[in-house]
Amino acid sequence: MSVLKVIKYGHPTLRKTAEPVKPEEIDKQFLQDMLETMEEEDGVGLAANQVDVAKQIITITDFEKTYILINPKITACSENMVTGKEGCLSLPGLEAQVPRSEKVIVSALDENGVPVEIIGRGLLAVVLQHEIDHLNGVMYIDRADPATLVWQDNEETSGLPATKNTTLDEVQTLYKSMFHKDMKTVIFDPVK
Repeated sequence: MSVLKVIKYGHPTLRKTAEPVKPEEIDKQFLQDMLETMEEEDGVGLAANQVDVAKQIITITDFEKTYILINPKITACSENMVTGKEGCLSLPGLEAQVPRSEKVIVSALDENGVPVEIIGRGLLAVVLQHEIDHLNGVMYIDRADPATLVWQDNEETSGLPATKNTTLDEVQTLYKSMFHKDMKTVIFDPVK
């Protein structure tokens, strides 16, 4: 197994719609690498887009169970919404308040290509929605209240601005200089 490189906000693959995976295309080594990467990065979820592979694969954990989901689709969601703080491995150092459905039902294939259905509530519902959004080229900052964008206060954020509140323009300028100096194409906004 190996840890994969997590790409950062602005990388074009994060704005692509991921392609479905056929059961015969399931690569168990890649799935294990995604799990190892999620764990190494201290994440609760990871989408294949985040490791520069535009395929419909996510790994998630609710700290009780870990899931590998292929071609996940939200088939139902509650009208009740909850708003909570979210971050992302592709947006290091940043967090914001994001409204999400309190409960979702997701259908997918597991790592063996067997159909599964997951009912997610609480953290699991939030992580499912966040990671499935990635597969559609959507990031949590697209759903967040922009007034709630803040830099996290921890050792990983050294080198980030000292001010707590931020704007998308400031984030984009900083990420371009930190992560995308040599890239010809940087895409921050959702593709329409």
